[in-house]
This record gives sequence, structure tokens and C-alpha cells, in this order.
Amino acid sequence: MVPALLLGLIFLIPTWWLWQKGQRAWAFLPFFTFLVVIGFTLAIQLDIRNHRQTLFDLDVLLSELNRPDLWLASDLTNPEARLFLASTGSQALYRAREIAPERQSDIDSTLHLLAEWVANRNNLRQWRRNTNWDREVYFLAHAGATLGHYQLATGELSFERSFKNVGDHLGKRLERGRYKHLPSRPDEDFYRPADNAAALYALSLYDSAYGINYAASNFNDWAAYLSHELYFEESRLPCAAFSSTSRCQLDPSAVATGLYIAYRAAARPEAVDSDIPWREWLHYFGKTSLSPFSMSIRPNMRDNQATRFCDQGAYPLQCNRYETAVGLWAAAEYGGGYSYFRLYSAYALRRWFFDAPNYAGMSAGNRVKALTGVALRGMATGK
Repeated sequence: MVPALLLGLIFLIPTWWLWQKGQRAWAFLPFFTFLVVIGFTLAIQLDIRNHRQTLFDLDVLLSELNRPDLWLASDLTNPEARLFLASTGSQALYRAREIAPERQSDIDSTLHLLAEWVANRNNLRQWRRNTNWDREVYFLAHAGATLGHYQLATGELSFERSFKNVGDHLGKRLERGRYKHLPSRPDEDFYRPADNAAALYALSLYDSAYGINYAASNFNDWAAYLSHELYFEESRLPCAAFSSTSRCQLDPSAVATGLYIAYRAAARPEAVDSDIPWREWLHYFGKTSLSPFSMSIRPNMRDNQATRFCDQGAYPLQCNRYETAVGLWAAAEYGGGYSYFRLYSAYALRRWFFDAPNYAGMSAGNRVKALTGVALRGMATGK
């Protein structure tokens, strides 16, 4: 916020100069600009402090996540995209409980709906017998997070068996694993830092529920392996996916790497002050801008150099769609106040001056994509 205030104060210099020269009519123009900049800065800051975006997003999530047709399976719906929405939506709602205590009953009922969908054996193939969970870290991470958010929020144990199965398997398997990483899916040989960071976050919820120490005991070895083996070229960020032989398979992208650093911070918040991923991520993916009220995030690490297989690295998300929301969440996790202010400003302007999207008019697939952006943003503004 301070750079924005300083920008406004700069306009007092020409105001004073024109006033001294007797050009009082002209002095009104820079003075008016000063008032606009200062007023807009304070309005944004007040918006942040009062959690206006959080409350707006909360209304959207409570309304749209409860629509039955959103969760109906069809040939056009992607269960992994809906699992990610259930996970991020439940995390946004879980964080919003403290900000909107008067909505807790509605939040808890929606958390139950999400946990029920995730725990239903008919919705996700990974619940079937003979599924090799050692190659399902994406499923374990986001199913565990959804179930954990509900159980921690309500204290209700309807899905405890599923939550314990996921937490115990994930925690014990990572402890046995030499490199503390698991493949994301059985049909690919990719080890994705973002999915494994999400798994550590799910384990942190499991630790909170049962007083275990899975996340903390695995985090240091996991982070050390990344830093010793998997930095991408000259950066201090891992590639979006690597092989069992520690070779980079998919280049870093803003979405994939942003999810990695945000889940990493959410899993181990006590390490944030001594951690570097946020600054490194911002260095490579943040676009420079002279405006203190805006900030752009590019999907690739360098201008005019496309990221190979960008969507595959962020799957089931898409590049060029979620960068700002992921950046906002990461800024909230790492305490990036000025970056948070700039990324937040664009959402505030859109809410002030434009109509909200018509989610009900979208197809189920497009609605899942749109609501995922709302959930990611909600995880940031609820911080």
C-alpha cells in the first residue's frame, strides 16, 4: 500500500507549484489526481481489511457448490478437475469460518456435501479395490484435504474411516520413500512437486486431527531432495514434473510452480519466514509494472519463450487462466503484502464495476473451471 500512497503524494508537488505560480485553476488537476489515488488506495486497503472479496467469494461458493448438477458425472466432466474443486473449495470455506462465523452452519453443510462426494466410492475410481495408492498422490492429497477440512471444522466423524485410510497410507508411504515423493497418477511416470506439496498439506490436517507428526517429519527430507536434485537450470524452483531418475520432464510454469510454493507454505507455515520460494517465483513469473495498482503474472519463466507442455504441467488446471489467483494465494501465504495489494486490486475493480459471472448459465465443465478460480482466490483472501 505504501508505494500507492507515495504515488498520490507526488501529485501534491505540481499542485503546490501551480498554486504558488498563481495557476490555481490548473492546480486543481493534480490535486484531484491526488485525491483519486489516495482514495482508491484507502478503499482497496479497507476492502482487504474487511474481507470484502472473501465474503463475496463465500456467497458464490455456498450458492454454486450446492447445485446438484455440478457434481453429476457425465462423459464431458473430468473427475480430477472436480476433485481439485472440492479440495480448494473446502479449503476456502474452512478458512472463511473464522471470518464469517454467522455463516458457519451453511459452510459446514457445504463442507459435508464436498466430503460426501469425495468419499463416495462411485465417484472416484481410486476407491476401488486393488488400486495402487503408491501411484495416486494427486488423489490422496486432494481427497485427504477435503475430508480433513470437514472433520476439523465440524468434529463430526462420518468420513473418519476414509480420512484415516488416506492419511495413514500417505504418511507411512512417504516415511518409507527414499526421496519422499510419490507419482501423481498410475498412467504417467511424473513426480510433481505441486501434488506432493498438496499431500504434505493434507498430512498437516491429519496431524492436527490425530496428534501425529507425519507432515513435519517428512517435510525436511522432501524439501532437501528438491533443493539438492531438482532446481530448474539457474533458478531455485523445481520443474513442474520430474522422472524417477531426477530428470526434468516438464518445465516450470506459473500455475504448477505457484501451487507448489503455496501448498508448501500451507503445509509448514512456521518455515515461511526462512523460505525463499515466493521471492524466486515472483522473480521469474511476475511482470514488471509501473502501476502500484496492478500486477501481471506470465505463465512462462521468460518473455517470448513458451513453456513446453504448460497445461500438462499444471493438469488438471490450465495455463493462462489461474496465474493471478494462484499468485494471490501464494502472496497471502508468504506475507507478500505489496504484491498481494496489487493482485487484489484487479479483483476489487472487477467486483466494483462489472457484473458477476452467470455461473448458473455455464455448462458443468465450464462452471467447474470458473469456480476453481473463485476457490483459489478464496484461499488467499481468507488467509
